[in-house]
Amino acid sequence: MSKFVGVLSGANQYGRWIPEPEIKARAFAGAATLDFSQALFIHPEITIRATAFWGGVHLIVPPNVVVEQNGRAIMGGFGNSGGLYHNSSGAMPETLGNTQITIKVLGTAVMGSVSAMVNRRATPARLMTLDEAHTEMGQPEAPSTTQEDLRQQILGDVLAANPILQRLNLPGATPADPGAQAPAPTAPPQQVVQGVPLPQK
Repeated sequence: MSKFVGVLSGANQYGRWIPEPEIKARAFAGAATLDFSQALFIHPEITIRATAFWGGVHLIVPPNVVVEQNGRAIMGGFGNSGGLYHNSSGAMPETLGNTQITIKVLGTAVMGSVSAMVNRRATPARLMTLDEAHTEMGQPEAPSTTQEDLRQQILGDVLAANPILQRLNLPGATPADPGAQAPAPTAPPQQVVQGVPLPQK
């Protein structure tokens, strides 16, 4: 069983790695981030036992991984919700689909949070054999791009949800509908000097 314990600090896992079928992640006034974006999956089911107390346990998964959450939050958050006292169970809607890989998250968050999100820019996960995983581990490892991926993903989601920002054509915004009509031009404000309008140029 792998253990990631963040006490007044961070216990993080990024990059290429082979997750074990049982993982314990704890955050006490600290954080534990487990990034599966480049993970090599050899087990169809992984169980994560998460505990957060005044801290956070954060999971990042690639596409093609179902995340099932079953836990409780006390003055905190577990999964996509929380509150004074809250139970959370079921699969994250964004992760539902045809896949061979499931991550089950069990645990408790007390004045902290246990959360998961999908890195949509990551390569979709696939189940592989142990030999394939060892061969892959022997190859040069590409640097993790997860933090920048998530920055761009969150920015894109914010821009896509705001029609005013979409019109600015900022990087990451969803392109405007080509059939949509452009807003009508407005007349420039008229300048007035001592109550007498000035002629427009």
